[in-house]
Amino acid sequence: MLGLIGAVSIVVLVFEDHRTQQVAFDRVHTVAVQMAAHESVRSELGKPGASAVIAPIAHLATAVSGVQYVTVADMAGIRVAHPDPERIGEPVSSDHEPVREGESFRGTEVGPQGVTLRAKEPVRFNGEIVGTVSVGILQSEIRGELLEIVGTVAPWIMGAAALGTIASALAARMVRRRIYGVEPEAVAGLLQSQQALLFSVHDGVVGVDSEGRLTLVNDEARRLLGLSGDVVGSRASDVLDPTVSAQLGSEDPGAEETKYVLSGERILVATRREALANGKSLGRTLTLQDRTELEETLRELKGQRSLADALGSQAHEFANRLHVLSGYLSFGEPGEAAAYLQRISGSALGADAGILKDPALSGLVGANAAGAREAGVRLLVDPESQIEPGWRADEDVLTVVGNLLSNAIEAAGDGGTVRLQVKAGSERLGICVEDSGPGIAPSEVEGIFRRGVSSKAGTGAGRGIGLALVDRVIRRRAGSVSVGTGELGGAMMTVEWNRTAPGTLPGSEMGERE
Repeated sequence: MLGLIGAVSIVVLVFEDHRTQQVAFDRVHTVAVQMAAHESVRSELGKPGASAVIAPIAHLATAVSGVQYVTVADMAGIRVAHPDPERIGEPVSSDHEPVREGESFRGTEVGPQGVTLRAKEPVRFNGEIVGTVSVGILQSEIRGELLEIVGTVAPWIMGAAALGTIASALAARMVRRRIYGVEPEAVAGLLQSQQALLFSVHDGVVGVDSEGRLTLVNDEARRLLGLSGDVVGSRASDVLDPTVSAQLGSEDPGAEETKYVLSGERILVATRREALANGKSLGRTLTLQDRTELEETLRELKGQRSLADALGSQAHEFANRLHVLSGYLSFGEPGEAAAYLQRISGSALGADAGILKDPALSGLVGANAAGAREAGVRLLVDPESQIEPGWRADEDVLTVVGNLLSNAIEAAGDGGTVRLQVKAGSERLGICVEDSGPGIAPSEVEGIFRRGVSSKAGTGAGRGIGLALVDRVIRRRAGSVSVGTGELGGAMMTVEWNRTAPGTLPGSEMGERE
């Protein structure tokens, strides 16, 4: 700031010096021209006694114009008028020869009184040059005027320098406070390190400022959240999935805990943290991990484990039943043995997964049936289910059936019943799951498909994910879902969509699975 003000001051002074000299040259030139054109000077110059007429005129011009001197000389170079009367009649001290030849002069010369800015003009009478006029002003006087100007401007320049210095110091302090004392040359290195770190980690990282605008989105976060283009600077609520933006913007202290969120059809583990610097909150960060594949693997593992446990229990149960049959037959009671077989076959009736024909869907229902038996729930496949020959369930069907059955089994509870009906035609698919549980109140129907909302007790991290995922699959497939009360007395959920609906994966109707 000081250097800038100093440079500007020097430029101003140089231009002001040039201006004052230009004004002085214009003044002496004007006086010289007017004196050379004065009628009395023209007519009397060269005559005897000319000094008596011209000297007073020259003295008056000097006094009025403020110049240092006005000198008039004849063709011989003898002074006819001069500020010092004693020098009248003496030769001029400078060269007037070019002027006597008709040239004008404008420049700086050294005279008896010092360096002067001079103008010389020829005096003409009846077309002939009869003498010369020389007008000058001391250069020291011009410098004096410049110093007066400097004296006037200097306080303003010094004031501007002081204010500029204070302002620049405050600006530097503010900048350093905003960058937490980091020197400017270190900012580039910090930015490079930040980018290298954030874009090399395997977790998604999203940052927002205190106003809810995105300040950071790394590549993994873009992939997990399905973002494209430059979203930095946009409001989080405008570009992120509602469940993700709600996690970022929530003021609930529980939002700091690790939670499950949905982005599209991805199940993500989200951890939110406050971004603090010097104890001041600068915004929030959200780290994201993809749990979609892991959740699917865990669900399959859970089903296999439930099936293995059920088979172990059934093996023990079947051994006991064989002993009972052996006893009836050994005592010659075939009728009693037949009645017993009828009773146990009736109680064992449950999920006839063979009705469904599709291996993947049958396996899924069988695994859920095993888990249901362990929970004391009877899972039935409606015999009115209709499966078109050659139909195969895709991932969307398995996702919807698996989540609906899981919710229904949990809702039915010990001693309850769940019934599944699947109708897969050439153009439309229908899935209906009903249970004997407490049902869903009409006021809750609208909210059960939102993430984190569950009609069951408990607030585990995974609560409310299943139905929210079902809802997103249905939306993508341009389908519909209805919630009502079934014949079993509990909730009944019916899902339908066209097999050629938007979002259907190519080849999914032919049994290809993603």
